[in-house]
Amino acid sequence: MIPLAKPWIGEDEQRAVSAVLESGQLVQGALVERFELAIAALLGRRHAVAVSSGTAALQLTLKALQVGPGDEVLCPALSWPSPAHAVRVAGAKVRFVDVDQAEWNSTAEALREARNGNTRVAIVIDQFGNPARAEEIRGALGALPIIEDAACALGSRFTSGPCGSLGKVSCLSFHPRKILTTGEGGMCLTDEDDIAEKLRMLRNHGRLRGEFVVAAGNSRMTEIAAALGLTQLQRLDEIVSRRRELAALYQKALGDEMDFQSTPQGAESNYQTFGVVLPQGHDRRAVLAKLLEQGVEAGILSFAIHKLGSFAGSEATLPIAEHIAARGIALPLYPQMRNAEVDEVVRSLRGVLHE
Repeated sequence: MIPLAKPWIGEDEQRAVSAVLESGQLVQGALVERFELAIAALLGRRHAVAVSSGTAALQLTLKALQVGPGDEVLCPALSWPSPAHAVRVAGAKVRFVDVDQAEWNSTAEALREARNGNTRVAIVIDQFGNPARAEEIRGALGALPIIEDAACALGSRFTSGPCGSLGKVSCLSFHPRKILTTGEGGMCLTDEDDIAEKLRMLRNHGRLRGEFVVAAGNSRMTEIAAALGLTQLQRLDEIVSRRRELAALYQKALGDEMDFQSTPQGAESNYQTFGVVLPQGHDRRAVLAKLLEQGVEAGILSFAIHKLGSFAGSEATLPIAEHIAARGIALPLYPQMRNAEVDEVVRSLRGVLHE
């Protein structure tokens, strides 16, 4: 079986985790701080605040920015539902924005047009690690706060700098399908001291300098997670480079047969996911089932969030997001994957489509 994704865990990670277990310090210690400093330095941000998941990063960010009932938040319609769910949990309204046909990210024009008098924040997603058009979006939104959902984008670059550097706060995820993994885990990045202080307070029961000042939960990162992250960070360049090589093989083999995501000129994607949009006339569920029978695990690419049950009653019509969500599949891609396995995936996919 060629799996859809596979975290790269080796002996270095095992030794790092064993050392944590032997130390007896398992939560929010020196390794978490080292991991925060390393990510902040890598992405050129003043502060990095480690948390328990990418979803927690989004939820705490919205709370730190005091987004709540009566507010609206712009959010791309094509995504895993976490950013839109985080807005709902905050008590605010999601205003969905369609995406570009080629790049699968929301455009500056679409975000500008969706903005109204109740808009408090815009969430900008680097979908599948593909950089959004950061400079255009900054120009279009002016002083409106931006939350960059860079969950998939560690190692990707805008034309102007690394993904994770856009907006008031950027959020990362370290889920096993992401570029590097801590098992579960996330990170909030900001250049503003007061926001960083609020985030550190909110992740730790609302405690600030020894006093409990607000009611909040527990979103701390473990030392085990940080040990994994620090170890994997040492080969981030190797991981991203290999992903780009594999994506180039897919693009060369499939470029004349189906649509896949394009990257803005001058930007660089890490190819956290390599997706294709199936041609008309093919049933996606049947295609995925037949690929699985042939030893290839592919998956549903993404979701039109406004069509999910959690947003039942939404009257939004966003045709590009709906088209990609209905016909998109994710193909296997992970750093340990061999070139011959890419060839096998391509052969299987062609065979299924031309039956």
